[in-house]
Amino acid sequence: MRTLRRFFKRLSSWATARKDEERLRAEIEAHIALQTDENIRAGLSVEEARREAVWKFGPVEAVKESSREHRGLPSIETLIQDTRYALRRLRMAPAFTIATVLTLALGIGATTSIFTLVHAVLLKSLPVANPSELVRLGKEARCCYWGGYDQVTEFSLASYDLYRYFRENTKEFAELAAFSASTHLLGVRRAGGTEPAQSFPGEYVSGNYFATFGINAYAGRLLTGVDDRPGAPEVAVMSYRLWQQKFGSDSSVIGSVFTFDNKPFTVVGIAPPGFFGDTLRNNPPDFFIPLNTSLVADDLHDQGLAWLDLIGRMRPGALRASIEAEMRVELKQWLLSHWGDMNANARANLPDQTLYLSPGGAGITSMREEYEHWLQILMAVTGFVLLIVCANVASLMLVRGMERRQQTSLSIALGARTARVMRQPLIESILLSLCGGAAGLGIAFAGTSLILRFAFPSLRGLAEIPISATPSLAVLLFALGISVIVGAAFGMAPAWMATRVDPIEALRGASRSTARTGSFSRKTLVVVQAALSLVLLAVSGLLTAALHRLETQDFGFDQDRRIIAHMDPRLGGYHPAQLTPLFDRIHDSIARIPGVESVALCMYSPLNGNNWGANVWVDGQPPPGPKEATLVSMDRTTAGYFDAVGNPILRGRGITEQDTAESRHVAVVNEAFARRFFGSQDPVGKHFGRLESQSSRLYEIVGVAKNARYLTFNLDKPVSPIFFLPGVQHDVPDNDPGSHYLQDIVIVTRPGVNLLVVQLTQAMASVDPNLPLIWIRPLSEQLANLFRQQRLIARLTSFFGILSLVLACIGMYGVTAYNAGTRVTEIGVRMALGASGRDAVAIILRGVFGLIVVGLVLGLPLTVAAGRFLGNQLYGMNPYDPFVLLTAVVALGLAAFLAALIPALRVSRISPAEALRAE
Repeated sequence: MRTLRRFFKRLSSWATARKDEERLRAEIEAHIALQTDENIRAGLSVEEARREAVWKFGPVEAVKESSREHRGLPSIETLIQDTRYALRRLRMAPAFTIATVLTLALGIGATTSIFTLVHAVLLKSLPVANPSELVRLGKEARCCYWGGYDQVTEFSLASYDLYRYFRENTKEFAELAAFSASTHLLGVRRAGGTEPAQSFPGEYVSGNYFATFGINAYAGRLLTGVDDRPGAPEVAVMSYRLWQQKFGSDSSVIGSVFTFDNKPFTVVGIAPPGFFGDTLRNNPPDFFIPLNTSLVADDLHDQGLAWLDLIGRMRPGALRASIEAEMRVELKQWLLSHWGDMNANARANLPDQTLYLSPGGAGITSMREEYEHWLQILMAVTGFVLLIVCANVASLMLVRGMERRQQTSLSIALGARTARVMRQPLIESILLSLCGGAAGLGIAFAGTSLILRFAFPSLRGLAEIPISATPSLAVLLFALGISVIVGAAFGMAPAWMATRVDPIEALRGASRSTARTGSFSRKTLVVVQAALSLVLLAVSGLLTAALHRLETQDFGFDQDRRIIAHMDPRLGGYHPAQLTPLFDRIHDSIARIPGVESVALCMYSPLNGNNWGANVWVDGQPPPGPKEATLVSMDRTTAGYFDAVGNPILRGRGITEQDTAESRHVAVVNEAFARRFFGSQDPVGKHFGRLESQSSRLYEIVGVAKNARYLTFNLDKPVSPIFFLPGVQHDVPDNDPGSHYLQDIVIVTRPGVNLLVVQLTQAMASVDPNLPLIWIRPLSEQLANLFRQQRLIARLTSFFGILSLVLACIGMYGVTAYNAGTRVTEIGVRMALGASGRDAVAIILRGVFGLIVVGLVLGLPLTVAAGRFLGNQLYGMNPYDPFVLLTAVVALGLAAFLAALIPALRVSRISPAEALRAE
């Protein structure tokens, strides 16, 4: 209580500081005047009497300081004074201030930009109520369809029947919601409108989906359990983004009827702003539709198909571990109840089937798993850049401190306290850093916007990834914290140097007394910059070389003059029986466009991101065991596909017009398929089937195609096995009716022809105006898009590597110029004794390259460690590639040579007489 009263008393006296200061001055002056009068009466002259009175009173300023310490808030007052003084000094050196602030802005802005992405992707929770209460099924995110009775490693997706079993039996969940593991493009048109259908992503969700997340409708209402029942009216919820951007926040949308894939749905509400669903992803859903809908009736009732993610909200006091144990028992019980529906492999794997629960506050973390390592790499790279910036600015501050050395020594000689002398350069450093941080926020906003634009491009009319480049509160706090830390970091060295001043030596004013002072600190900073620059140059070189290796590999197909148009017959409401005539009409309509050489359709074209799989059973061999790797990719095509895509047939033939629905079922396999299942034998004429169909003679192999890359993963591995089937032929039984919905149109143009988008859209409209083309792009662009992420990372690290090299050069130039200036007298003496200008240059360069060598010795182990950290991001490339390391070393050495050459040449031109006269 006494301390509190003392504080408030000091605070009140701080408000009257000016009056107290005037009263103190008057009291001191009155005391000295009284003593002066007494001295005059003792016979001294007026001047002697005053001087004697002042001497007897003692140091006036010290008395004032002592009085100030016992009233007001002296620490705050001196801090304000020092801050004003620091601002005044920075204003007097505009070139130094601007250069330092810009340097800091680059470092802090780059780091803050990457942290914005790290926060959004790795740290941020969903915008829902109490995200800490949510848990999700599975440790890893999966897409999109898996076996309902047998999943590798863990059950992370569930069938609708399994979801209902969990929901009805797991009592520790307040709510358990299910939703499709991927979004589905819908052909959407407002009833009564004249516009053709447009494609928008939709997600199928359980009726308690919004209740599980604890969110409310912005307008209208959200889905409920009543909407998610068989026979319930078809309804949907629209996203706020689509309602605002497409329909201009028109309130009449609520209650209106829209057709989804030619089926009527009523929009009953608008989701709240900022809600993007359960997963952070590019193109989030614009419509939320109940699971019990005719659009996914087949998937809904297929108990052997796992296609749903699950997220539950725990009851108060419930433990995730206990819920997990309970659900594992329920999983085994459900699997045993479907024993008769399982194949032999699923039964054999049943004892190994298990599940895990993970925190669900961030939703389904597929993007986190995909980008986590890349963001860690970029965060480490920008951290290195920031360290180089700190070292660079610290060296500039050291030089600035050396220029102020005589002033500092004078202050200490006059009684300045060490703490206050140290505080002055620290305050300057923090002010510079805060200004750099403020400017860095603008750089961070621009950098984040560019990264989002290039890394996550959105299709026209669809939602962008829900990550804002505008700094959030967390990002602002990060920028503030890092600015203060950076300011303290590069201010430590000059603050420490300020305490090393010898007043007697510095007051002599001789340059040789300070020539060597602080040289170790400056040299250390140069070594640190060289070591970190080498690491960044090597990392950027490795990633660039790995990207070049990926882009220049043999993909097995031609890219020239190939265009891919993507559509989905489901958007037009087509059924399997209508597909073959539809594909014939599409083929004929596009083939009639002038300049088109050939046309073919396929389920998915090379590297478009899709993949279908099947377990292969080769005729004449026993059924594969549960541990055998028989899962391979499959595709369906129309006649002439291999010629259209430029994938050569090595043996036999491709799929032709003779492969009809009534003809024998045939397949074309690639080299990898033939090698895995037939070894050195010729596979043409042999048969294989699918384990799911319990048959080994479904298809006869009629051709072997050259290996071509279709999958967008394992790009550093050999091409995976794949087989191709005619789109018109249906298996009996047909395990994959959805595979007959061919979605990619491969168009080959004649040489020199530039096919217009409007020509393709008109051709499709002539077939069916309600069947839109979702996107059109060259096959080369589709390939380039595959490496967009790697290309962006390589370019960013290259930019940061070059930036670090430039900063290191600036730092080396500044330190070299200062060191050369302090050695002018020495070099002048040497030249007077017969040394040449070349010898003077060699002296300066030798000192710089000595530091670079030390930096290389320290940087090489860090470079090796960085190569190991990159790991599989190099796609099989040697992380210790000698050419890349040598290139980085040469680049650093050349930059150091250029940075040191200019001050060395300047010193070599000084005449001995001028150097000695300067001393």
